[in-house]
Order: sequence, then structure tokens, then C-alpha cells
Amino acid sequence: MTKQTQILILEPSTELTFTGPFTEYVNTNLTLANPSSRDVYFKVKTTAPKFYCVRPNSGIIKAKDKAQINVMLQPIDSPEILESERSRHKFMIQSAFAPDNADYSTSSSPTPPEQFWKEVDASQVMDSKLRVIFQWPFGYSPNEGFGGDATNSSANPSAAKSSEIKQMLRQQAEKPVNSPTMSSESELFTTDPQAALQKEIELRKMYQDEKANLEKENFALMEKVEQLARASRSVGALTQQDSVSIVQAVLFVVLALLLGLIIGKLL
Repeated sequence: MTKQTQILILEPSTELTFTGPFTEYVNTNLTLANPSSRDVYFKVKTTAPKFYCVRPNSGIIKAKDKAQINVMLQPIDSPEILESERSRHKFMIQSAFAPDNADYSTSSSPTPPEQFWKEVDASQVMDSKLRVIFQWPFGYSPNEGFGGDATNSSANPSAAKSSEIKQMLRQQAEKPVNSPTMSSESELFTTDPQAALQKEIELRKMYQDEKANLEKENFALMEKVEQLARASRSVGALTQQDSVSIVQAVLFVVLALLLGLIIGKLL
């Protein structure tokens, strides 16, 4: 099945850039333009719904009109979280033409976006993907962007590497990603908080099960160590008894020799 080309014009077209510091809310804007003569439904999805607030995340763009989307990144507590998360953050913009028989000039209102996306034929859906770029303002290093003091790059070697870090982030984000099928993409991108919560619950359960297995293995290892320790103590006790017996025998022989010498002199 041939995939339809995205009708919407995106600005920016390939990536969303967020500029730190990231301990505060960071906003960026996305513009969706509809150059066609038909109304278009749109929907914005992300692989990391816990980190972003998208307003609006769905709607209708009239013919020859455009929509402004605000994407807000939630505060991130540490650079380690940002480093581990940034490679998987992506956005997908889905679109589909409104039905030909829709007449919005009459009293009847258009189909609500939520209902439309439940009923639309998957073959009619167009999509575009956007990478996410995290960058720091000039004079900041990653650690400074998380609560440190900003200093001049010439006075602080770590700040001087800010541009190098930005380049590394960009190269990482530009690495090719295998393109999955549409069904698997829909599992990755979600705007449903309930679905995100369900995934979080499943991950927690998996971690708890793994923790329980590790605790069992640790308990079994501790028992083996205790058994080895008891066996070692038993062997040590036997060795100590043998050593005492030898010492006693040597002392007895020496004492007998001394007594023999003394008795010999007396006689």
C-alpha cells in the first residue's frame, strides 16, 4: 500500500529545538499550514507524553489556513535524565482530509477530532516525524543548565565546550532510525495520558518482578556463602587441634630429656 504524502507544511520541518536551562519550562512553537482547498484534520503525538504538554494536540485546519502549536517541555531535574531520554524523544504529526460530503457552512457542526480519528481509514492518514534537539544557551554547560552558575566560556573550560556538546546532540539525533509499520508507530506515539500511565504501570511491574528474582538469587548465594564459611571453620578447628597435639608431644620429649640430665648428674 502506497503511503500518502503529507499535505501539511510544517515549520520547522524536521526537528523541534528546545533551549535550556531545563530546570524550568521550555517552550517552542510548531506551525502547521494547510495549502489545499479542503479542510484537514491534524493530530500531534509524541513518544514521551510525560515530558511534554502540547496545545492544541488535535483539531481542524481550514483550507488555505494554518494552526500554531505550542509544545512545552516539562522541567527536568538532572542532566542524567536528559541524556538518557533525549535519543527517544520524537514527535509525529498525523493529518487526514475532512470528508468530501462535510458541509460546515450549514448548521451541522463538523465531526469532533477525537471521533474523527477513531473512525478514519488508516490508508487515508498522512504523517510527518520531527526529531527533538536539546541545546544550551551560549555560556552554559550541561551541568550549569541544571542549577550551576553561568560563566563566560573563556573563564570556564566546561562552558567552552558548549558548542561541542550541541554538535554531539545534533549528531545523535540525526542518526537514522528504522522506519516501523504504521501500527507499531502508533504504539510509540501517544497523546493519551491513560495509555502512558498503563505503560508506566507495566514497566514498574516488570522492574518489581526483576527485583524479586534478584533478591531470591541473592538469598541463595548468601546461604551458599554461609555453608562454605561453616565448612571452613570446621576444617580450621581440626587443624588447630592437630597443632596443639604436636606441640604437647614436643614439650613432653624436651621435659623428659631435662629430667634425664638432672637425674644423671645426681647419680
